[in-house]
Amino acid sequence: MAGIFGSLFGGKFPDTVKYETQRNQLQDDFQRFNEIESSALLQRYRELDQEIHSGAFEKRVNDLKNKRFKDTEEFKHLTRYKQLSKSNDIKTYLKFKSSGKAKKIEEILASERYQRFLELEKFVNSPEFFKEKSSPDFKKSDAHHKYKEYKRLKNDSSVKWTVKTGKSSQYQIYKRLQDSDRINEYYNLQAAVESSEFKQFKAEMEDKQRFKKSDEAALIKEFEELKKQPDIVWYHKIKDKNSFEELKKWELTFEDNFDSASLDTEKWITGYYWGKALMNDSYVLDGEHQMFKDENIDLRDSSLRIRVQQEASKGKVWNPTWGFREKEFEYTSGMISTGQSFRQQYGRFEAKVRFTNTFPVLNAFWMVGERMTPHIDIFKTIYPGGRMVEAGIISDVQGKGITESTKKVNGAKFANKYFIYSFDWSENEMVWSINGVEIYRQTHNIPQEPMYLTFSCTLPENPGDKHLPSEMEVDWVKCYQRV
Repeated sequence: MAGIFGSLFGGKFPDTVKYETQRNQLQDDFQRFNEIESSALLQRYRELDQEIHSGAFEKRVNDLKNKRFKDTEEFKHLTRYKQLSKSNDIKTYLKFKSSGKAKKIEEILASERYQRFLELEKFVNSPEFFKEKSSPDFKKSDAHHKYKEYKRLKNDSSVKWTVKTGKSSQYQIYKRLQDSDRINEYYNLQAAVESSEFKQFKAEMEDKQRFKKSDEAALIKEFEELKKQPDIVWYHKIKDKNSFEELKKWELTFEDNFDSASLDTEKWITGYYWGKALMNDSYVLDGEHQMFKDENIDLRDSSLRIRVQQEASKGKVWNPTWGFREKEFEYTSGMISTGQSFRQQYGRFEAKVRFTNTFPVLNAFWMVGERMTPHIDIFKTIYPGGRMVEAGIISDVQGKGITESTKKVNGAKFANKYFIYSFDWSENEMVWSINGVEIYRQTHNIPQEPMYLTFSCTLPENPGDKHLPSEMEVDWVKCYQRV
């Protein structure tokens, strides 16, 4: 909308019919723009635009199109499971266990019968037994009774089977793997690859139509269809007509496009910074003929407007000699700054601004730090006629006095037209530009401290009726640092 307004109210008036036709068309377009702005259609488009252009979404789409089952951790798990399943020791372990032999031998080994057998076996192989055996009364001795019991148990089928099985290689493998990390890995992998979740995942990953069936594909299709909607196409054509194309060599550090319904108080404060910081109240400087009021600041049509008007008001005035005092005012205006939220040393600072009236209304986009000097005017209006602005710096050069280094800029009718006012600040130079054209350069008295942004409309003297009401509109403001 900014570009449309600028073309209508530039330095040349069209004939009445053409002017009225354009005004009516502009009003119709403005109404249509607002209707689309608040529509569910645009809201859905923005939601989809944000979603499908996010890094996370792009990664999901890339995975759906290019990632295959063999690229996943699950595939590695399946491969390892198959490898373990084919290994001889695992197969032997599983076969021995599934045959029931493992359970059987464990039961026999734990039985009283087998424990008695082991006890007797130990005895009949002891020196004590052989000593008893050589005795003439051996057959009458307790050792003989134990020997007979041992032979009977040794011939017991379950004991014989256990002894034989215990010596087998299958049992030795079973015992070695039992409760080992290797067999536990096998069982864990088996549980994973045989789960329904794994099978479903594998089937989906191996489906060549996976992306087309996905929610992501459906969202992209919906977005592309919305993107072609006539209202959406028209909306972006109007909205982006004068869009600023960000330079790749700059990194965005601060931005406000004033698209919300009210001033973002996380970014901006109203009035002079020290009034908010010390008193949480507004004040004006001695010699200013207006009082600042929040009601004179509003957001409309994606731009911020500071309005100057005739209105009785009462507020504080600061004088370095007297301090603060109460005063009656006939005029009100507004001011916003980033004094409490954003300060930056060096970089690019720019805003797209329009103002309706100039002298005696002082419209300004300026920067300052902890003290009132140095004070950088990215632009200000102090000349009548609306065909000249001023840019430059007011500085206190090492405490030797106030020095002004400014440049008067003409060559356009600045009033009633949007311009992009830019300020590039580095350690060695400062450069002021309007719409990308350099208007002033300075390589001395370079500020070396972080500064904050301020937009204000003040009255250094009483205006005539023809000058009010007056407005300054800020379409957007952006700050960058060099990458």
